[in-house]
Amino acid sequence: MEAKEKSTLLGDRSLGRREFLAGSAAALGIVAATGLGCSPSENLEEGGDEVLTPPEEQVYQGLCRGNCGGGCRMNVHVRDGKVVKTSPIKEENPMDELICPRGLSHAQRIYAPERLQYPMRRVEGTPRGGGEWERLTWDEAVAYIAEKWQGYIAEFGSTSIGYSFGAGTYANNYYVYQRLFNLIGGTKYAQEYDMCALNYGWRIFGMSMYLIGNPKQDEANAKTIFIWASNATIGSMPRWKYIREAMKNGARVIDIDPIYTDAAAKSTKWVPIKQGTDGALAMAMCKHIIDNGMADDAFMTKLSVAPFLVREDNGKFLRLIDLGIEGEAESGASDSNAAWGGGMGGEAASSPVVVMGSDGNWGDVATVAEPVIRGSFEVEGIKVSTAYELFVERIAEWTTEKASEVTGIPAETIVEVAEAYCDGPTTLHLGFGNDHWGNAGSITHAQFMLPIVTGQMGKPGAGVQGSNGGATTGFAGENWMTIYHPETIYTLPALLLDLPDIMEQQSYSGVPISPKSMFFYACNPLASHCDRNAIKGALDKFDLIITADTVMNDTTNYSDVVLPVPHWYEYETYRTCPSEYVDFQDKCIEPQFECKPDVEIACLIGKAMGYAAMDFDNDTFHSEFLDTETSAAYGISWAALKEQKHMFFGVENYLYGNEYIPFVTTSGRAEFYLEDVAPGFDATEPLDTRLLALPFYEEPIEAYESNPLREKYPITIMTHRDKFKVHTAFAKCPWFIELQPEPTVQMNPEDAAARGIADGDYVRLYNDRGEVVMRAWLDAGMRPGVTWTEHTWLEDQYVAGAYSSLTSRATRHYHPTNHPFDTLCEIEKYEKEA
Repeated sequence: MEAKEKSTLLGDRSLGRREFLAGSAAALGIVAATGLGCSPSENLEEGGDEVLTPPEEQVYQGLCRGNCGGGCRMNVHVRDGKVVKTSPIKEENPMDELICPRGLSHAQRIYAPERLQYPMRRVEGTPRGGGEWERLTWDEAVAYIAEKWQGYIAEFGSTSIGYSFGAGTYANNYYVYQRLFNLIGGTKYAQEYDMCALNYGWRIFGMSMYLIGNPKQDEANAKTIFIWASNATIGSMPRWKYIREAMKNGARVIDIDPIYTDAAAKSTKWVPIKQGTDGALAMAMCKHIIDNGMADDAFMTKLSVAPFLVREDNGKFLRLIDLGIEGEAESGASDSNAAWGGGMGGEAASSPVVVMGSDGNWGDVATVAEPVIRGSFEVEGIKVSTAYELFVERIAEWTTEKASEVTGIPAETIVEVAEAYCDGPTTLHLGFGNDHWGNAGSITHAQFMLPIVTGQMGKPGAGVQGSNGGATTGFAGENWMTIYHPETIYTLPALLLDLPDIMEQQSYSGVPISPKSMFFYACNPLASHCDRNAIKGALDKFDLIITADTVMNDTTNYSDVVLPVPHWYEYETYRTCPSEYVDFQDKCIEPQFECKPDVEIACLIGKAMGYAAMDFDNDTFHSEFLDTETSAAYGISWAALKEQKHMFFGVENYLYGNEYIPFVTTSGRAEFYLEDVAPGFDATEPLDTRLLALPFYEEPIEAYESNPLREKYPITIMTHRDKFKVHTAFAKCPWFIELQPEPTVQMNPEDAAARGIADGDYVRLYNDRGEVVMRAWLDAGMRPGVTWTEHTWLEDQYVAGAYSSLTSRATRHYHPTNHPFDTLCEIEKYEKEA
């Protein structure tokens, strides 16, 4: 294996005074370029009497948009046309007047040496990733792309043109590309990072204003907080202040995590769990709560599908139409479940669901005053049970003793945390950790039963926060369909995880497809996506790969054409997520070099291909987004937003999941019984719909305890967020490199000793898919057999290899996602060349 050049770790040597001060400056977030210092006189010639007049400073509004969950507003200070620093901006809630190191680093990111400066094309005859480029003008780049795409469409059809994006620039400007590709009728290759839990949440609870929960500030009202699969001090950094506020008010915080994280150290109680077994714990907690009379039957009766009768013969809800009775069902709210086969009941959902009354008489749910939630019955010869009865039967085997055997948590601790959940108001603060296992769906379904069974929703301090709550889902009044679909043409939805299979089979979801070109934007999948080598191999079969980005990274480097996009502070746009405000992004400085904003890039390509619907400017595009009656009711328009910068569009005292603000589902209830579950992408994927209707226990795909593969690869490798970065977006910021110069992996000392590895050694991690070399640190807080590394580095920052080459693209298709934790490997000491 060929090692890459590496810098020396600061921890390997003593620091002189100058180096120490430099490191301290980085830690404090001081921008050297601003000319601000504590002792400016030291920079003047001795005896000089010159008075320096600082240049005039303009202050603009900036939005930090790396999808960390914060979306923080900040002041952007400009002198002589240069961004010199950022600073906190005045907020309605003083707790929100904070900026993390990422927000403070934008002056460095704007002027980073890895910025893309002009359109480039790989030199013909050189390999992808070889780094040999020729400079193009924009006219040349656009004409080349348009000509190639038109040729592919003529020969192979519109689905030969693919596109894929992530959340690398969380604002409304980048939605312009979806308009372009819908006009083309191309193929969308969804990356689906962290989307399994989100889709389960929306399927069960619907999509509210704040995902499936209350506003983020409400977490401070909780009496009990469960931090589950989240290192919330880092992974939920913008929300941690509300957890701390609740703790100041006496809240109990229970942290469930296989690793002793920073959040675990700061919690009231840490519950170390065997990785990937969280579903067993959640079901055992529910069983103990139910068996001991602590369940909130009234909540479930009124606000969930607990009383709905389910047919024994087909697993579907019993409806009046099944009994030969006509009628229209009461609609709870707009259906947010299209990705799951049309939501509750599919085409039959218009007929009212039948429930059983406490008097023994059945009827539709709207007319039976006191429906029961337990029991099995026969209605007109059809055998049925309540949805809640089926759930109770499903979890009957999950005693605290059995769950203890599976999870490694003492039975008495399971009892303790189950009863603590009932001591509300309780907030379930979830991270994306469980989403990174192959059994993510079954874990999430079981976890979401806890707030339903206990009724811990729809009250101050009670609900779901973290990755599934608190952040807004965007401004509901935005003109999405007109923006996305100016004509009735749709893209073919596919899954990037399936790309190797698509290239081999030349079909997807039963549709013939011949992929020829891929367009990436707002993402870096060759660093972040699972099974890097397999995805790379599939991309090798494409004729043309194009990437629009701000910096050179793993994906841009492997492209054929690269289009330079400005930094966030170099163009105008707005965003609505994750705040309850619509916030404007000023153009603080002119776009540098030859960079063009996404809206202009998409329009140039679209017009070159002859699409009249792509003939507009930035103002027209954003105005169209906000040109709705709902926006007007809030006084919001693009012109008003440009003037006011920060406009409220939320609902005061919003508490989700009660009789006043019901669940945004077909029934208006929490639909924990999933009727008519369908594959998230590949329609040909077989599913056991009876099994998927309710929570169940399943093992991870690869990293389960009894997997025979463990004889060869006994170590599970997990990843964590870095407090300085968001994925790879800030990977090369000089301040952060100074503080943390290289990738590291944390190991349990017992695992290290068995392999002759000492603290600070370089190690090689490998499996049949790939390998990576990085420095190892020993940490007794790691479970034996488990390692932990950052997922924030680029390929050229590792000694050799890349972390994402270890991971598997295997997933389960009731809602597929990337599962980087579900990875086995082995570790050996690596002798790095001097």
